[in-house]
Amino acid sequence: MKNNPNTAPIAPRLSEIAREVPQQVNRVRLSKTQLRVLESIKRGETVTPYEIANRCEISTSFASTLLKRLFEKTYLVRRSESSRFGGLTYLYCLG
Repeated sequence: MKNNPNTAPIAPRLSEIAREVPQQVNRVRLSKTQLRVLESIKRGETVTPYEIANRCEISTSFASTLLKRLFEKTYLVRRSESSRFGGLTYLYCLG
């Protein structure tokens, strides 16, 4: 049987650090949807918000927001390309 990380005891040092810098905890905490997005990206694969929206059955705008937040939390690497319709397209991969 697999250990569920959500029910495993929290390491005392981790709790201590969280108390010392509580404002930083939200920078690393992930929502269930963010975890689902990360799990849908294969190592070495580059994805767009549109692809993630289809895989996770969410809107493209929500996928874009989730990917941006994961990039800001340094879980993803982002690069931009010029779109053939003008503007930029963001591409994401695991960091």
